[in-house]
Amino acid sequence: MAYTKHISKIDKNSINSWIGGGRKQYTLLYSAANDGCDPTKFHTNCDNKGPTVTLVYNVNKNVYGGYARVSWMSTGESVYDGDAFLFFLKGKPGQKPNKFTAKAPEYALTMNKDCGPSFGKGPDLLTFKDAVTKGTNSFPLNSVMSPATYQISADTVTEMTDGLFDAEDIVVYAVEDVAEEIYLPTPWRKMDLPEELKSTWNAGVLNYLKKDIEDYWPLREKGVSENVIPHVNILLLGPVGAGKSSFFNTLNSFFMERLSIQARAGSSDTSLTKSFNVYSIISNGRPLRFRICDCRGFDDTHGVDMRDIEAMLDGNIKNKYKFVDKSHIRTDNLLYRRDPKIHDRIHCVVFVVDANNDPDYIMTEHVQEQIKQTQDHMNEKDIPQLILMNKIDGLSESVRRDLSRIFHSKEVKERVEKLSHSLRLPSYTVLPMKNIDTEQCMDIHVNILALYNLRQMLRAANDYLLNYLDEFMVDKCEPTDEKSSDTM
Repeated sequence: MAYTKHISKIDKNSINSWIGGGRKQYTLLYSAANDGCDPTKFHTNCDNKGPTVTLVYNVNKNVYGGYARVSWMSTGESVYDGDAFLFFLKGKPGQKPNKFTAKAPEYALTMNKDCGPSFGKGPDLLTFKDAVTKGTNSFPLNSVMSPATYQISADTVTEMTDGLFDAEDIVVYAVEDVAEEIYLPTPWRKMDLPEELKSTWNAGVLNYLKKDIEDYWPLREKGVSENVIPHVNILLLGPVGAGKSSFFNTLNSFFMERLSIQARAGSSDTSLTKSFNVYSIISNGRPLRFRICDCRGFDDTHGVDMRDIEAMLDGNIKNKYKFVDKSHIRTDNLLYRRDPKIHDRIHCVVFVVDANNDPDYIMTEHVQEQIKQTQDHMNEKDIPQLILMNKIDGLSESVRRDLSRIFHSKEVKERVEKLSHSLRLPSYTVLPMKNIDTEQCMDIHVNILALYNLRQMLRAANDYLLNYLDEFMVDKCEPTDEKSSDTM
């Protein structure tokens, strides 16, 4: 199965700045990996579609391409495009994105029915000619990059390609300007807060949520004693780079009253989290009554074995178990728990997803299939599922300026609805989120949103435990040893 490469947020920002700034909508028209490296398919999908961006994902992990304001056609002629340019987005460490404008715009684009996207008279960038059959992992492209029409040198071409034109994918996006965001006069979701705290996100809201979380213990409202179960377990799952570890760091930073990077987080093509990690949060000198469980992110190469997923859900896997490709935990492993109790299980699963991904292609088909299989296991075990829609500050400029307006944003509302449909869950299970990113100090709005979302997760965990209320009532006479539970 082939997997389409999708444009990153960073690359969108670079291209947006080169084509006049403002908010843009990127719609995938063509992917060689998915549609076939064939000029006929390219022209069928892309002709007469308006401005487009073409990206070549080189086997050397370099990314380059071109922008055309004029629609692609199949006329066989060179076409004037004064706004067209070539660009370089990603290469070796230290290489910066660069834009190369046309010095002879009358030859900016070549509309050849036998070729993929073709820029310049040289041609300066001919992506491929005739149909190309994919090799083991890439397309052996018959590309040409011969500078003539654009302000780009032969040396720069060598730097961009490393002398090799084979590519993992060639993708084409339609690019449209997006109108200014619409603010809804009434919120599309009302926060569950006391009436006097609903009007403004301030210190009063923050302190209310903090106390609610500090006072939490499982099934307290049902009369279950505090010592019956020491904590609930919330498992974070999702694609690589969605921000699972960053969510824990955001929560931990608030309670530590300083920036925390306890969980490894960052940007990488593969998951930075390699193990099953169980994190506690300390407040007022004691661990709060929940654990955040993090594991390897889903991607097209690695993923997590479904047998490991089931073992995590059932409480068989202990803290620090390291995932191994094409393998799963064995019963003789020292980190395998043979007789898990109800407090060892996962009580709520949260799928963490990047809000900035193309709404029609939230994740690759392979990752989506991994999540679907995981959901099937959870549905069998009646484990509640939520979605943390992360990085919403990149989705909406107005929300980035004022996070407290999140539930008045029409764009955020629409993305919530699309994401819920994609993951087959009700829209009320989608929790918009912004983690600590560039901030070096605490942000009250980020903290309020993080605590509010955490409270929803704790309530979902309680809902799971309600199914086992009779067991808890029996266990009231046999309190759990908290010390042993910390070895999860």
